Amino acid sequence: MQRLIALLAVVLLAFTEAKPMNGEPAFCNGIECPHFKTVNKTANYELRCYKEDYKWASTIVAGYEYDKAVNMGFERLFAYIEGGNVPKKKIPMTAPVAVEVQPGQGPFCKNNFTINFFVPFEDQENPAAPTDKDVYISTLKGFCAYVIVYGGFSNINKVQEYSEKLSEDLVKDGLGDSFRKDIFFTAGYDSPFKLFNRHNEIWFIKKDSLFKPIPF
Repeated sequence: MQRLIALLAVVLLAFTEAKPMNGEPAFCNGIECPHFKTVNKTANYELRCYKEDYKWASTIVAGYEYDKAVNMGFERLFAYIEGGNVPKKKIPMTAPVAVEVQPGQGPFCKNNFTINFFVPFEDQENPAAPTDKDVYISTLKGFCAYVIVYGGFSNINKVQEYSEKLSEDLVKDGLGDSFRKDIFFTAGYDSPFKLFNRHNEIWFIKKDSLFKPIPF
């Protein structure tokens, strides 16, 4: 419990110390986010494109439970930005915490969760090397995604609810075959201490986009 309280306190400080960024969406909360363009928007979802190739600090957790996996991955990556890297430097907190979910092949198979922190723009060319063997730097090629937004504190129940809603909306609009079914992403933008106006997203990757994770 003491470890959890200490971690939350440091996370709050990281968000509090973040410098405001001009031109970032309001839901980025004044910290750096990868740049994107909204191509189309409906009442329920939008089509968003990340045209550039961006580097992320990443870690993979295999397990059955989304919430436990995300918490474990977050701790690893937070240790990385707090000095768990070769230069032992503190790296600014960014957004979102993006989680790639790769469902298992059957009901008794583990899922693969890849938790990602966006590498700050000033470090994109030369990210600090992690000291933890379970953390690595990856490059996500530019891609487009169908995005649905929801509020509150995210958990597996909300992830399932809004994933199903996004899928239903896309099918209704004749786009049921336009997105990948083997993976999807969740994205969270807020400090755990933010109680209101929270911003969470589900991303379904558009099939004909260039998305492909590449180890750096």
